[in-house]
Amino acid sequence: MNAQNVSAKLGRISSALAYLGSLSLFGMMCITTVDVIGRYMFNAPIVGAFELTQFLVLILIFSFLPYTQSQKGHVSVDLLISVLPGGLRRFINIFNHTICVLLLGIITWMGLMRALEMLEYGEETANLGIPYYPFVIYLVIGCLAMCIEYIRDLMAAFFYEEKESSVS
Repeated sequence: MNAQNVSAKLGRISSALAYLGSLSLFGMMCITTVDVIGRYMFNAPIVGAFELTQFLVLILIFSFLPYTQSQKGHVSVDLLISVLPGGLRRFINIFNHTICVLLLGIITWMGLMRALEMLEYGEETANLGIPYYPFVIYLVIGCLAMCIEYIRDLMAAFFYEEKESSVS
């Protein structure tokens, strides 16, 4: 299996997470709609709607970050970079992707440590008693997928022709 096949298979992780993010957004819309209708029409809001929405927002964010990176959809300002010679531009991209991999690796590791700590102490939400650790593990998965996307970008910067990385 060559590097491009591995890269393509790893890219599927981001797509799968994006589908979960879409489901999360749909769930948030449903919960909010039912909560608002229940609150104002029947004076009976959904207990724990805020807690559920918080978790769904976390899933939403950490689902779409890696996918957006895979599509090169993050906002970038490249006024200075675009006028630099190709070799320097390539060096800056490699440096940037390396720093991002390192920082996201640290966040992933610390998130995993925090999730295990939450599991050990049994931390849970006040109203519904939902444990926090599965959602922190999801954060870890999202950060790991983001690391994979930056590693893919790093591989592309090292081994392939320079591609346009900004959104016009």
